[in-house]
Amino acid sequence: MPNRFTPQIANALGLSETPDITTIGTDALPSYFAVIELAWAGIGMAAAMISNWRALETGSDAPITVDQRLASKWFNMTIRPQGWTLPNVWDPLAGDYQTRHGWIRIHTNAPHHRAAALSVLGDYETRDDLAMAVLDWQSDMLENEIVAASGCAATMHSLEEWQAHPQGISIATDPLICWDQHANTNVAPASIDPARPLRGIRVLDLTRILAGPVAGRFLAAYGADVLRIDPRGWDEGAAIPEVTLGKRCAGLDLRDREDRKLFEDLISGADILLHGYRPDALSELGYDARTLRAINPALIDVTLSAYGWTGPWAKRRGFD
Repeated sequence: MPNRFTPQIANALGLSETPDITTIGTDALPSYFAVIELAWAGIGMAAAMISNWRALETGSDAPITVDQRLASKWFNMTIRPQGWTLPNVWDPLAGDYQTRHGWIRIHTNAPHHRAAALSVLGDYETRDDLAMAVLDWQSDMLENEIVAASGCAATMHSLEEWQAHPQGISIATDPLICWDQHANTNVAPASIDPARPLRGIRVLDLTRILAGPVAGRFLAAYGADVLRIDPRGWDEGAAIPEVTLGKRCAGLDLRDREDRKLFEDLISGADILLHGYRPDALSELGYDARTLRAINPALIDVTLSAYGWTGPWAKRRGFD
């Protein structure tokens, strides 16, 4: 079955041709958007890159097959508790609210995001009471106030509105994947285990919900040694089983001198750094790309952000 996304991903990765990916199964997750098509394209292309890496040892690529039904399930939930129950993933106040003009989504899962939203709207305990307060606001004005308070909220735009928005226009001109290569990263290991092709690859995972942790989890599934580093005291609640699967976890405070030394030691021994902060967040802590490369010239630095790398919202807080 043709997939509109696989050629785009292949082109963004600089591949000369699109890998051959076989699909089986049928869609299982209904959506207005092409979620399933994107799901199996992303999973299939990632598997194809693993196959290319594995071929350094075996001499040939392994065939890639993606079950669309399973890909759909994985885009929803990958864990089915046996003998226990996951608590609610969402904070009671998180979600969509109607404003005086339009709708807004307010994120309150993280305690500091909840505090930021309530500092703007008032100290409400129930969703119904908060909804009444939100009705007094214009959606874009409320969004800006919550973001200015170090919170996270987003006006819900139509496709046409977003395409005309300054940030939407900027993102539309950005490449799907921005990347550059420096000579020191082209180093293959002495041997590759075909059954666990990423065994021996060390990944430092600084990501939070949800895209970044899933990327780290994917690498762990193929044998990578993934160490997740969170701020001390950070808690993702019900999402923890999803975002920590296959990883070891630790906490560091990058404003603490001793913890910074530990972090730099970890960077020096890592193969991949995966982070999902706003583009200037690590730089403000003294760890811009140049500094990281000085610590580890062979480091592969992988990052993602909510609103891309250009445009007026490039440094804006967001939530996936």
